[in-house]
Amino acid sequence: MLDISELLGPDQPGIRLIEATSLVGSATTHGTSGQLGNATDSALFAAMREWADVIVVAAGTVEAEDYGGVAKPSTARIAAVTRSLSLSADSKFFRVTTPPLVLCPDVALDSPKAQVLREAGAELVGVGDGGVEEIVAALHARGFRRLVVEGGPHLYAGFIAAGLVDKFYLTVDPHLSPSVETPLVNPAFLDSGADSIVPMELENVQADGDGTVFLRYRRRPTA
Repeated sequence: MLDISELLGPDQPGIRLIEATSLVGSATTHGTSGQLGNATDSALFAAMREWADVIVVAAGTVEAEDYGGVAKPSTARIAAVTRSLSLSADSKFFRVTTPPLVLCPDVALDSPKAQVLREAGAELVGVGDGGVEEIVAALHARGFRRLVVEGGPHLYAGFIAAGLVDKFYLTVDPHLSPSVETPLVNPAFLDSGADSIVPMELENVQADGDGTVFLRYRRRPTA
């Protein structure tokens, strides 16, 4: 196995996106990302969660992946982003994680669904209209400085469009498929910024013995 600390890289706070892909650019196989990557990728994923003080993930990814989040008693919080509060209060997400944050538009805070999630143990946080900038501002206001974004494609697109990516970690799984089941990013719900280009520079690249490649990019410094 490769040295996980080398894959993880420098210890500065910031916003990190982590993702896995097939050779043709699909973020899932058979509906989830679980079959992408290898043992080294799993170890990197775990190390990233240890580095983080908050993990940001879309509610749709929580449901699709049967998310367990961050196992108790980890000090990292997990924050699910949702506009509709469409999380199941009976899911594993509420049973086996540290008390989750649920980030939602302010108008949803007093809804019946909000009360159900509070009773399940969630802490609801209003994030204005629900934009990525407002999400980051709300997390920073609570003292979180090490953010890891774990998906899905719409949330990744939002962070990229807003220019809020300090590091990008991409695991390339060595398999081909005749189609892209799920794209790495999906800008369908963006209000603006869908054409944004964020210059990045390669910081590290390593290949495992089975052909899995690990890429780490950082935001290119501005002149």
